Amino acid sequence: MELFIVLFIWALLAWGVTSLAISRGRSGWGFFLLSFLLSPLVGLIVVLVTKDLAAERQQYSERQREEYLRTKEREREHEKQLESLRAISSAQPKAFTGSLTSATTISVADELSKLVNLRDQGVLTAEEFDQQKRALLSSSTP
Repeated sequence: MELFIVLFIWALLAWGVTSLAISRGRSGWGFFLLSFLLSPLVGLIVVLVTKDLAAERQQYSERQREEYLRTKEREREHEKQLESLRAISSAQPKAFTGSLTSATTISVADELSKLVNLRDQGVLTAEEFDQQKRALLSSSTP
């Protein structure tokens, strides 16, 4: 009878090591067998020495979530920058033609020569030059 009580306490201690191993992301059956066959103390030492897989999984998922949130934030910032660039590019020709219609002292020839200089310096592409030239010539006609 005394042997039965010792085996029961031994199994309970092995089961305690098993529950600790499961909480740390390890195999319950493996640690139960290790603890029951060798010693609950040996099983406990092995559980405490090995890595906590559950905590590592949690840290990994947190890193993944943070990276996802950073990526989404970068995408939102990128969209904001694109929107501001679109607003600037759509407002630029209107401001250019509006300033030409309001300024009577600047001649069309002077503006065309400035555009040619900008194109020659590489500031304007040929397409941008043609677009600005058309806008300049259309605004100068009465």
